[in-house]
Amino acid sequence: MNKQFIKVLLCGAMVLSTGTFISCNNDDDIDDLKSRVSVVETAIGDLKADLDKALKTGASIVEVKLDEKTGIYTLSLSDGQKIVIKPGGGNISVTMTDTEAIINVNGTEYKLPLGSAVNSLIYSPETIDGIVEIGNTGAIVKFLPRPALTSIEGAEFTIAESHVLTRAADGEQFKVNGAASLDGGFIVVPIKALGEAEAGKMYAVSLQMKFRGTVIGSNYFNVKVADDFSAVAEDLGGVTIKADYAPRDLADGFKEMTINGLDLLGTLNFNNLFSELPDKVEFIVASSSKQPGGKAQEKVDMLKESLKSDGTWKFSTRPGTSFNDNEERPGFLVNVVADDVVKAKIYVVIVDELADVDFTANGLVGNYEAEWGGTEKAQPLGAGKLNFPRALSKYETDIPTIHNGADGFFPNWLKYSIKMGDEELIFNNGSTLEMGDLAKKYAEGCRGIYYFFRGFAVYVPASLGIDGKYTDVNGKTYDAGEGYGYDGWMGQYNEYINDPVGFYNNIKEWGFGDFTMDEKTGDFNFPESYTGYGLRIAFDAGYEYAYGVKPLHAAGADQLGMLFINRRVAPEGATMPAPKP
Repeated sequence: MNKQFIKVLLCGAMVLSTGTFISCNNDDDIDDLKSRVSVVETAIGDLKADLDKALKTGASIVEVKLDEKTGIYTLSLSDGQKIVIKPGGGNISVTMTDTEAIINVNGTEYKLPLGSAVNSLIYSPETIDGIVEIGNTGAIVKFLPRPALTSIEGAEFTIAESHVLTRAADGEQFKVNGAASLDGGFIVVPIKALGEAEAGKMYAVSLQMKFRGTVIGSNYFNVKVADDFSAVAEDLGGVTIKADYAPRDLADGFKEMTINGLDLLGTLNFNNLFSELPDKVEFIVASSSKQPGGKAQEKVDMLKESLKSDGTWKFSTRPGTSFNDNEERPGFLVNVVADDVVKAKIYVVIVDELADVDFTANGLVGNYEAEWGGTEKAQPLGAGKLNFPRALSKYETDIPTIHNGADGFFPNWLKYSIKMGDEELIFNNGSTLEMGDLAKKYAEGCRGIYYFFRGFAVYVPASLGIDGKYTDVNGKTYDAGEGYGYDGWMGQYNEYINDPVGFYNNIKEWGFGDFTMDEKTGDFNFPESYTGYGLRIAFDAGYEYAYGVKPLHAAGADQLGMLFINRRVAPEGATMPAPKP
């Protein structure tokens, strides 16, 4: 009877780490079953040991994979280890939360935090004063990573920032000089002083580590440059720019090259822009203080992310500028370096073909006012939408009332066309605005044509008035068909670019809900809370491309125009909102 009881227990067992299922039959050998139980217990013990180790070393989970078919979890830890958890017999469970994984093995609960590969990188001083002495041969610095790591394969180390302690400055004073390594849990990084480091000066330096998708900077440590330090900062020569890129020699050894803006929007390699380069060449975006004033200084971090030292180039984000805003010195500065010596200092000037195209010179009459629907139809109560570009294009049926002598706007809207030479950039396709091929190329990864509303005002529908008047709940009287006190404006055109959400939130604060405009389609969206009152909406359109933003309204205007909605007639059951305090 005891043997049979043992066999019953064994029939419910499943190996958790190996995934081998234990089956039973009356002819099984008891010793063989006991051996299999031992395997199960060993696997469970190994799993517990792995989890105990992860807790003790402070490792966190950087990736979780679940095989939906088998129920197998694979946990990748910050120290490079993997834990495979296989379900079975109700002895194991895994619960994932937003911050941790809770693993229960035979009643023992383990909690491992979810996190990045590295949360902190702490400089470990090796001298009493903690100062790193550096000379012509460089120095070694050590950092303690947390959580702990057992491998740094694939990690990239750079100098995040350095500055002289006696004055605020930035520059290229130091670099990582070779491969980093692990030593007793510490990351050992060789660094080297460059030509911009001054002999005898003390610097504060921070290291940056990029590892498994995580970028983290170390705390600052002090570096003392030896009094006898010497380095050749520049030895110009051996660099020839190809004629295709309009090379020019400038004063003080600088050069200039010109690149078409479309070329820089793709992936290219700076090595291919030169007919002569030194061995072991590197391309380094110069520090902010060396860049021309303006956007080149403001966006220097983006430029450094875009140009790798091996010459490969890809804009890391939309630049929003061609870096030509500094008229005295357009472009951005790139140093061609070999063996840590600058061989050429080159201003890269981008040709933005669209920069001088006037997108407002399109024949439109500015700041029109017109009434959608007139006395013939009204926007219904509740959630809905009205497509503004289509309404303007179908003005003969949708917009019967036009004010301010702006009748010339609508036929010109249908003929809207912006050209650069014979190239059509933006045009009306009979319903909305559309980009031509060149405009599409420049707008890849950008918003391209986008619509927004920049003015919002509430009006009293004429149909709600009695003898031309409307009286609110407080006894205040308004002219029917006129304003109701709520009148908000975006202000300047560029404010939408900087803070579109902020404007919409102002309207919500008045209590009107989510009135929004779909940037892509031009659909003006009414919230569920809309009760049919009149509106005056000012709306506009812009063209966002890689290097800038162009307004698409008439020259000298503030927007494309204003449409009144439900000013003449309101839908049945329409009511006015609470009056403005």
